[in-house]
Amino acid sequence: MRLLKVLLLLLPLIGWSIKLQPNHRYICYVAKVSDGDTIKCRFPYPVSERVETYPVRLIGIDTPETGVRKKNTGKQAREMEEIAEDYYRKRVDIDRRDVVKMGLEAKRFVENLLKDVYVVVVETDVQPTDRYGRILGYVWLPDGRMLNEEIICHGYALPLTVPPNVKYKDLFLKCFRKAVEERRGLWGELAR
Repeated sequence: MRLLKVLLLLLPLIGWSIKLQPNHRYICYVAKVSDGDTIKCRFPYPVSERVETYPVRLIGIDTPETGVRKKNTGKQAREMEEIAEDYYRKRVDIDRRDVVKMGLEAKRFVENLLKDVYVVVVETDVQPTDRYGRILGYVWLPDGRMLNEEIICHGYALPLTVPPNVKYKDLFLKCFRKAVEERRGLWGELAR
């Protein structure tokens, strides 16, 4: 059973064999918004031999989960409770359903940002992929704004720093603090 779990974790890496370089920029066509911090892209050149649409996990941010059973949902509920207590001096009880509701709001925010966007630039950092076979990237919109930054600055994400991909961590932390203090996005609901 344990060997099967290990194989299932490695399968995306073996099957996809993604060929992206660290600290490079790639053009991609937006196919879908999976959730608040993951989009699906098609690249106009071969990135892999077997897959056409790739998940791109936005580096440096973590939006609430969109599924009650996802393992991170409970942890995120506790993080939201801590934010309410630390910033607003308020005790709130957030359950998994509340997290999912916030996750769906974050997803809608991203869908709205990408509504008329067909092409973006994906910038990789030191580590271009994760253990799940997803591309890790900073996504640049045609008007020069960074999608990751827009999401966290508007109050729909927590900062998530996972070394070695830390290029914009200070920017994201500053944006997060400002969004919480100004009660933007999800934080406005927590402050009520």
